[in-house]
Amino acid sequence: MHFSHKDKFAGLTSVSTFSYMYPKLINGIHYPVFISLINRSVNDIPDTRNAINSAGSIDYSRIEDISQQEIGLAFATIHNMDHYTIGLSIKPFYTGLAEYKAWGISGDLGVMAPFLDNRMKLGCRIENIFSLNRWDTGTIETYVPLFIGGGQIQLKSLLLGIEAGSSLAEDTPLNYHAGFEFHKKNGVVFFRGGVSHNSLFSAGIGFALKRLQIDYAYIHPLKTLPFEPSHIMNLGIILDKLSDLKGKITP
Repeated sequence: MHFSHKDKFAGLTSVSTFSYMYPKLINGIHYPVFISLINRSVNDIPDTRNAINSAGSIDYSRIEDISQQEIGLAFATIHNMDHYTIGLSIKPFYTGLAEYKAWGISGDLGVMAPFLDNRMKLGCRIENIFSLNRWDTGTIETYVPLFIGGGQIQLKSLLLGIEAGSSLAEDTPLNYHAGFEFHKKNGVVFFRGGVSHNSLFSAGIGFALKRLQIDYAYIHPLKTLPFEPSHIMNLGIILDKLSDLKGKITP
């Protein structure tokens, strides 16, 4: 079980996620089933639709703030096929923007393969391999798929990773992210850091306790943008290990 909250740009946007994973036995094979509930909101969006007065100039008193909210579910699983691991996710979602509403669905597909005795992993995925979003106005939207490839390698206590991707639309730039995680064997503390194509950098720390996983990340904004730093908090609870407490907390 896992809970995550992202407070981005000093509260202008926030993302909360509650997730649960359990093994599903199908024809004698255990498949991990991942279920996630996601709530994403964007606040203080200037609504300028009625800002122009009869004289053709801007009346700032007519500009109001609106918000956008997205609530979605994600159902995901993986399947091992020889040397490869294949993952699939299905994501139905609801969107509310001002007085408008929409219902949609999308899906992702990915594949990963290990190398060097599992110390290196390479993979790729396609996000929004299919998508559909229907608004109550009758408008139907589809999203251009995003192709991402990358890998990671374990070097003793240091894990290095990089990924790069681009939309399949024409004339879209190649975006990349790179990062590291430092963790000593049998240690409980993780140190993390990363950079991206747009000069953003992040730093974080994690604690792997007996029954809990706690993570924090700080994302520094671009100097050219008027946004505040973003903070991300994650809390994971290992339910299998909670059974160890049964005899201690029962009367």
